[in-house]
Amino acid sequence: MAHVVPPPNDKKRVKVYELKNNDWFDRGTGFCTGRSANDESKVYVESEEQPERLLLETKITKDDGYQKQQGDPK
Repeated sequence: MAHVVPPPNDKKRVKVYELKNNDWFDRGTGFCTGRSANDESKVYVESEEQPERLLLETKITKDDGYQKQQGDPK
């Protein structure tokens, strides 16, 4: 069975947390997209409440660990 790749405009609702000095801070809820250009891939999270505000912009590297948390963000 072939792996189905979602269309580029398929945004996922996510929660963003930032780790500072061993404490987690809630940065907000937003919609996540990924983009690739010039051999560089990035993840972007736009704020749910203020779509023009970026909660996260980060490069994707093979050495980074990513995981999907179970359940829906609240």
